[in-house]
Amino acid sequence: MQNLKILNTRDVKHILEKLEAQFDYVVSREELEYIFLMNKDNRIYLLSKDVGQIDLDLLRIDAMGVYFGELYNESIRLSIEGAQIIAQSATKGIVHIAREEMLSWIKGSDIPYEENPGNSFIIVAYHNPITQKDDILGCGKWKDGRIMNYVSKSRKLVVVNE
Repeated sequence: MQNLKILNTRDVKHILEKLEAQFDYVVSREELEYIFLMNKDNRIYLLSKDVGQIDLDLLRIDAMGVYFGELYNESIRLSIEGAQIIAQSATKGIVHIAREEMLSWIKGSDIPYEENPGNSFIIVAYHNPITQKDDILGCGKWKDGRIMNYVSKSRKLVVVNE
């Protein structure tokens, strides 16, 4: 199992401050249902607080928690799951794209986006006309008139049925 450190209150506060600055995501530590974990590469994982009720010594565990994102100096790059968690309450740093761009994004391509969204890392969303809800596609980085796709190869779709 990878070596994960449980973050203390100060470290969690630092992460929440970055989320508020980037995405206007405001939540108190008391409202959080998660324990924050971090590995040596500054990757953040979330784990239910209920894990404390389980004797982990009796189990064979390969991995723990859901990958939430990666901490950089001034910002956080969210995973797809992290973006989906944050987007429910975020009020800035979300870019809505058209269907053609969405199809290109899920295949792993960068997409053109001329307007500077104000954040380096942004949440990419597509408004689904069938469900009338936003589909959160992940997190990208805006640079030089495009949004760079950070979706890993294993999660990119090769064939998309239209």
